[in-house]
Amino acid sequence: MKKTWLSAAAAVVLLVQSSPAERQSPFTNQSRPMLAQVTMLAVSSSSRQSFAGNQEVYLADLQTKNGEHQFVRLVDQYPGYGLPIRDSLLRSRTLFTMRVTREPECDVPGSQIFLAPSDAVVFNASARDSLQAQGTELVPCYKTLHSTIRIAKVK
Repeated sequence: MKKTWLSAAAAVVLLVQSSPAERQSPFTNQSRPMLAQVTMLAVSSSSRQSFAGNQEVYLADLQTKNGEHQFVRLVDQYPGYGLPIRDSLLRSRTLFTMRVTREPECDVPGSQIFLAPSDAVVFNASARDSLQAQGTELVPCYKTLHSTIRIAKVK
């Protein structure tokens, strides 16, 4: 009986002492959401499926709270009954604030990112230049929670 109690106590101590890295789920991304300011540069792809939900993939300039700018793929997934960001706001290069989560699993080289040949979905000419410059380099991917997207307050 005493030996069983000691084994159980040792197991509890080991569980408490294990680091967060050891307790991470193998099924989910461990990145934490962060607040960022984002300017959409272009729409890379768009998928609308009322039963499965909608998805827009943007090329964007993401600015973190410490002022660092980064050229990124931004995936916006939302319910099938939801609406995408209004085209007029994208064309006017509106600055947005939103919660984003780093998703390394969807990083791809710039050369593999689709961008339509017409300028209909390009809101800033720098998007094409940035894609070409990234060529073989991975473009970091972020996902946003659609409900957190807001028009940024201009200071």
